[in-house]
Amino acid sequence: MGNRLDRGESMIKQYQEGMQITEPCYVSNMPADIYHAHDSISNTGLKLMMRSPAHYKYSDVKDKSTRFKVTGSALHMACLEPDIFYDTYHLLRSSENRMSSEYKTAKKEYGEEFVLVKPEIEKIEGMAKSLRKSVISEYLDNEYCAKELSGFAIDPETGLMCRHRFDAYIGRIAIDLKTTTDARPHAFSKKILDFGYHIQAAFYADQYRWLMNEEIEKFIFAAIETSAPYAVKIYELEQDSMEAGRKKYRQALNEYAQCKATDTWPSYDQEIETIGIPQWALEKDAIDDFIFTDEE
Repeated sequence: MGNRLDRGESMIKQYQEGMQITEPCYVSNMPADIYHAHDSISNTGLKLMMRSPAHYKYSDVKDKSTRFKVTGSALHMACLEPDIFYDTYHLLRSSENRMSSEYKTAKKEYGEEFVLVKPEIEKIEGMAKSLRKSVISEYLDNEYCAKELSGFAIDPETGLMCRHRFDAYIGRIAIDLKTTTDARPHAFSKKILDFGYHIQAAFYADQYRWLMNEEIEKFIFAAIETSAPYAVKIYELEQDSMEAGRKKYRQALNEYAQCKATDTWPSYDQEIETIGIPQWALEKDAIDDFIFTDEE
């Protein structure tokens, strides 16, 4: 199942503190904060461009430390590198919440992002255990499987450096972990569209091709439900959806290149448009059942 990238015979570099990435390559063991701080365009940045160039320009696309991101990073590590997870995080199995004195003490000693309390631990361990029981473990446990592999590639059309980060990679198969409330096909298909997972997949796959001069064979989503029993469903993204994602990221990347070259970052157009409530809400029953709230 391994190939030349898996065996480290190609462009993989081992991360070293202070290293500068100026040429196309893959980097293993790169800390997430270093990856996100790199001066290249990412999938997150392109999604902001799709809203408007101004939203990209004036947003901090580097990760901010929220509790959701803390537990998300912990989950990824628990699923992909469990040994490192238990060495990295301080687990407070007796603390029910972050208001306890035990948590506050540990927070000062280890840092908020490395301390987890009982409900977080139980959920993370439950989700990781469920994933490890799924068919995806065949890939994750393979000796050639690369985890959290950071890639930096030059877009041949614009000359811009782009970046991507595989959760797991083996034998031209990319694996991306996704959490969801409902992993059934009809629900997860909608989430792919709503969150642009097909755009991410196409952007990552093309960067791999630019770097390696070969195609990704499969882009796999491992969908893990966030509530017990933490059910897992594995999906391979089909090609029509990949092509749709490719068109979307290509348009955003070309627009980004133009905005960057001219240092012009427009927001929404200023034409007056007609707007109304959603069509479903025009039905009498829907309006009668709607609960109005005061937001302003």
